[in-house]
Amino acid sequence: MIEQRQLFSMQPIALRARAYANIADFVRAIRVTLLLRFSLAAVFFWFGMLKLAGVSPVVALLQNAIPFLARPPYIELIGAAEIVIAIGLLIDRFSDQAAALMILHLFCTLSLVIIAPTLVFAPAFPVLTLDGEFLAKNFVLISAGLVVISNREPS
Repeated sequence: MIEQRQLFSMQPIALRARAYANIADFVRAIRVTLLLRFSLAAVFFWFGMLKLAGVSPVVALLQNAIPFLARPPYIELIGAAEIVIAIGLLIDRFSDQAAALMILHLFCTLSLVIIAPTLVFAPAFPVLTLDGEFLAKNFVLISAGLVVISNREPS
């Protein structure tokens, strides 16, 4: 009978599995969801402040898609709403509601795909314009909002 040899040792795999468990424990310990909430809050605060200051590049996109939203007071209201979302994300008690509002806001923004597809796709789907790429990032932000809501620690 031919002696069966191990092609590789199982020990390195076991050590790697233990290292992964330690990394996962480390990530849980530093509360990555809190870091995600703070990152989202920073982004939404920044977007909101740009709108309130009248220097947001989104105004041009809105002007071409939904012109009345690109004018005062609507653009300022959108900016104020983004700042409120940012503040809500920073406060643990309101983070779920703020994340839900953020997701709703982002879906409204994505509605431009239906309202003004020529601004998003050129010459046609699936080729994105610069504005289309800007809108595509909303899928990532929506997913991040869902993570904030789903990782709520029990009280």
